[in-house]
Amino acid sequence: MCAYEEKKLIRSCCEDISYISDINKILPSQEILVDISNVFKALADPTRAKMLYALIDYEICVGEMTNLLEIPQSHVSHQLRTLKKYGIVDFKKDKKMSFYYIKDEYIKDLLKAILKEKE
Repeated sequence: MCAYEEKKLIRSCCEDISYISDINKILPSQEILVDISNVFKALADPTRAKMLYALIDYEICVGEMTNLLEIPQSHVSHQLRTLKKYGIVDFKKDKKMSFYYIKDEYIKDLLKAILKEKE
């Protein structure tokens, strides 16, 4: 049984007892909701999800990611640009190389939690 099934939920109804004011107090801001949506957009693509799992404990250059995923470098670069646009990854330059990494620890935690539930 899932954790949310064990907890008694509060019923809010437009024709009975409404808890809209309480619910509004706990809703995330629009900015936070956009950030959360971007994480799920990134995970919606299997290639990007695989890239993120590879980046959990590593900084990886584009060439190495190309070797890992066995797809063209242009595809890898495109997906990394998308992840960067979503604010999920960033990169560090070292000489001619760019090493990509996951920016926020909560994304790593989310990826690990999802995988743990699926294994």
